[in-house]
Amino acid sequence: MLKLLVFDLDGTLADTRRDLAASVNAALAAIGRAPLPVETVVGFVGDGARNLLTRSLSAGAAPANDPPDPATVDAALEAFLAHYREHCLMETRAYPGLEQALDRLSGYRKAVLTNKPGAPAARILKGLGVAGHFRHVFGGDNPFGQKPDPAALRKLMELESARPEETVMIGDGVQDLRAARRAGTRFLGYLEGMGPPAALLAEGPEATFASMGELPAAVAALEAKGTTAAGGRP
Repeated sequence: MLKLLVFDLDGTLADTRRDLAASVNAALAAIGRAPLPVETVVGFVGDGARNLLTRSLSAGAAPANDPPDPATVDAALEAFLAHYREHCLMETRAYPGLEQALDRLSGYRKAVLTNKPGAPAARILKGLGVAGHFRHVFGGDNPFGQKPDPAALRKLMELESARPEETVMIGDGVQDLRAARRAGTRFLGYLEGMGPPAALLAEGPEATFASMGELPAAVAALEAKGTTAAGGRP
């Protein structure tokens, strides 16, 4: 039986792309750099705020991809976080059907594991009206590490006394899938999120779904497979 569902946030629970891009571009403007298109920024999302800013700075550098110095990254990151704290809910929206899906999954314990910093993650969940569904919210600044490192996922399992075969990581990115595999848990891939679906499918996810309306049935189907079909491995 499944016990614990662990959700990614960006591109899984909510479409956060426009607010992330706006805050990245505010940070670039603060240090005298030109803005980037939304989809360029979205391509850099998934590995935490510092990597997001490092990649954005490299994309806007002359010559292109010139690595930014640490002091420039620090300045851009500080500006990004200050802007994002105040603007993380301007255009961010839950994916259609999310709250209904979470209600239908009320029999499972649920947590959020995101590489986004914890404070804006908590604010977004509260602003979207879904915070009450989650027993824990681990941001990318948690003391255990960021996905694909499995340590934070393992800590969530420890907190909920859930074994790997009783746990499902749900996400749209390869970071989510790799964390699940390294922790030995089950995995459900969301194909309509912010991560490129081709990249996720190339890694052979155990199961996928394409809308929040499909999520409860996808969880039930995964549970019906039993532990012998678990796609994760330590």
